[in-house]
Amino acid sequence: MAKIYMKQPREIPFVVKWRAFNTTGGLHGHKQYHLIYTERGKVEEASLSLAKYFLPFANEIEGFRWQVEHLTGVSDSFKLIGEKW
Repeated sequence: MAKIYMKQPREIPFVVKWRAFNTTGGLHGHKQYHLIYTERGKVEEASLSLAKYFLPFANEIEGFRWQVEHLTGVSDSFKLIGEKW
């Protein structure tokens, strides 16, 4: 896996901050979580860039899985319902 990481670009278009966290995965190896901040209003563009980034992992590592969850900050969530945080 490290060899694939080393081949990947260090800067991804529309990504402004990226943090990775590792944890055990029990009998199934390990897990890695990525907290990725994108430019405001550029989620779709960033998602395409990230899909391109992770494609070699999915193609070359058996059992590799990429799952995306979009997170919204509390203050932005409150704005959606017309409230202030």
